Amino acid sequence: MKRIGMAVAATLCMALAPMAAQAAAPVEPPKITKADLDRGMKEAPAIVASTGVTCTVVNARFIGTLNMPPADPKAKDAKPTSVAGYEVACKEGLGYSLITMQPKPVIQDCVASAASPVLTCRLPENADPKSGLNAFVAESGRQCGVTGAKYLGATSAGASFYEVTCQTGAGYVIQKEASKPAAVIPCMGMAETKLACTLTPLDKAKEYAKTLAAGTKKTCAITDIRFVGSTASGQDGYEVACGETGYMFTIDQTGKLGQAVDCALASAFLGGCKLTDATKAETAEAKTYTDLSKKAGFACNVSKYRLIGVMAGNTDVVELACSNRPDGAVGAFSEDASKSKIYDCIQVGALGQECKLGTTQAPLYDKLSAALASKGKGSCKVSGARYIGGAEGGGNFIETTCADGGSGWVVKTAGDTYTADTLTPCASAGGGIACKLAGNVKK
Repeated sequence: MKRIGMAVAATLCMALAPMAAQAAAPVEPPKITKADLDRGMKEAPAIVASTGVTCTVVNARFIGTLNMPPADPKAKDAKPTSVAGYEVACKEGLGYSLITMQPKPVIQDCVASAASPVLTCRLPENADPKSGLNAFVAESGRQCGVTGAKYLGATSAGASFYEVTCQTGAGYVIQKEASKPAAVIPCMGMAETKLACTLTPLDKAKEYAKTLAAGTKKTCAITDIRFVGSTASGQDGYEVACGETGYMFTIDQTGKLGQAVDCALASAFLGGCKLTDATKAETAEAKTYTDLSKKAGFACNVSKYRLIGVMAGNTDVVELACSNRPDGAVGAFSEDASKSKIYDCIQVGALGQECKLGTTQAPLYDKLSAALASKGKGSCKVSGARYIGGAEGGGNFIETTCADGGSGWVVKTAGDTYTADTLTPCASAGGGIACKLAGNVKK
């Protein structure tokens, strides 16, 4: 599930570190002449193309001839190397500085080049280098509006790293590799790495994360918050601590809230809560579901429960096992208790779900046996059942099997009860109500 390990190399190599070793630039940089621009436009496009960087050159300048120190100053006959430097502005947004090193030119974007007095970008199109990073953030689907940027370095494999701050208050680390969409990770997810944010330190990142948590509309005095990671679908996951309770939530790249799950239910969600004592939370939640199930008309002293999912309206769908009865159920518990609904372990098929906590359906089979008997089919003692679907005009279709191995029946119930309305023998049931249970399908 986690995608926060961005394959960051143990050490970062500053790709153009030799550039910073140039002689100190004049107090005021020389003016850009027409000759510089003409030479830049004539020579730079082909050099940029040879680097493999995506850049449609719209402007360029010749920076000058630069003397690079020898790779090994102690070597016999070591001499500086003369190279040509250029700056280019690109239609795609992010400009670059480059030098004609051998065997391959070295290129570095304007955010990174800002560290070099000689190679700082000066073309008017590159006047705001950080704005070029908006395209990288957009590749991830996130909304930002870059307000600050910092070059963090690059790996020997060619991945470049940046830190950015956003108009929204968020902070991110960007990993960009040629020909791949940028990976953009919240600063909270980088706090324990070599790329920990400094423009958005951890305390500031947590404050922003709290504004995201407010969207869950949960009553909680937040005592701590952590970034959990990103899901396979690209949603960010967070855990929120509220004293002895807490919850987890997801949010997509546009800021839209996904799921919000209490820690007591989150053992299988985003890896479970770490900031909250889940045992205490689970004990408290069992009592809560006991009360909710009773209000919904199902007397159950909840001994175990399992989160199935969250439906629209932040309705928790939870399977329940009870200490006071053998049959379990599934509750769809709404924030408005009057809208909560209980599904027994047959009728839960209406949600496309099934019970998995080991409860028995025997009491439900007894009800179906009685329903068959009421229609003169008392010889069938129901030993299996399957929810088929809702019936037009109300009621449900339920397939049954008989303990004696005889042909089963499709029972159309009156409403959500187990009172039989009509019966159809499996031998003649077809179409949408065709029997499928093993005991009813003749080989």
